[in-house]
Order: sequence, then structure tokens, then C-alpha cells
Amino acid sequence: MGQANEAERKINNVSGVAGQPIISGGPDGLDQWAPMIFTPLGGIAIQIINKTGVASVKGTLVSYSAAVDNAFVLSAINEDQAIGVVYEVGVADESLCWVIILGIAEVLLEDTTLGTHGNWVFTSGTVGRADATLAAPPAGGVALLDQHMQEIGHCLQTVGGGTDVLCKIKTQFN
Repeated sequence: MGQANEAERKINNVSGVAGQPIISGGPDGLDQWAPMIFTPLGGIAIQIINKTGVASVKGTLVSYSAAVDNAFVLSAINEDQAIGVVYEVGVADESLCWVIILGIAEVLLEDTTLGTHGNWVFTSGTVGRADATLAAPPAGGVALLDQHMQEIGHCLQTVGGGTDVLCKIKTQFN
């Protein structure tokens, strides 16, 4: 690898993934291994294109776009293929946006619902929102498998119901 430019640097003389240098200038001044970052809460985020039609909203659940490569759309009602949680606020439609795909994320709950520490979390009856009201995932075999596939993780904190409430979730998309 040649001389690093001013935007590149190494930490403890270790290069990033696959020989890529660590690059400064991720969101919130975070260091990144292009094209991924580790968030302060413990999430792993990637950059993909916002194709929601509006500026990004932090905590929104998203799915891959079926129409555009390397892009996301809002997760549908009771979505069983959510892939991540928007990390940045205000990123314009058709622009690259950081999306947490694994680890801890602040997730928008369905309005007026509570989040309870330890609860099972899944996509809700509201586009782009999560439900953290069930203590355990559904059981009962094949009949409830579709609902179980809506899982996005487990609740790490208790929060009161309200409007646009963010809750810390340990994400694990099915």
C-alpha cells in the first residue's frame, strides 16, 4: 500500500479490513473501515442509498429496495425482511446514509407503545416502526413462524409510550 493521504490514517499501526486503511470522517467523527462503522452504542453500520422518498429519520426500520441496487426503503407493516435501523437523521432521498445492521441501535417504537427491558422486539403495524410489547416470541409451530420472522431483536431498556420514542435494542434481523 502506498503513502496514505491526509484523510487516511492507521490506529496502532493496524490497517482496516482487507488492507483498507481506517478513514476519519464518519458520522459524529467516528473512525470507519470503509464502508462500515462501529457506533458508540455498539452497532455495526453500513452506507446504503436512502430511497424512502424523504429525508432519513433516525431509528426507522428499513428493508432493501427491490428496485434500486445498494438502497433501502421503509420496512412495511409487519415486515419479515427488515435489514437495519437508520443511524442518521436528515439524509436526503437518493443519498448515502448509515444504517445499523447488527448490534445495539436506537429504534423508533410504534407510537403509544411501551418498551420493556428483556422483551422480544419485532416489526409493527406501523411502517418503519418496532413493537417491544411481547415478553417472548410467538410459539406454536409453523402457524406462527411468519410472525417469528418479523423479529428484529431484544429490548435493552424500559421506555414509556409516547410519540417518536427511541429505545435501545440489541438487533438481530432474521
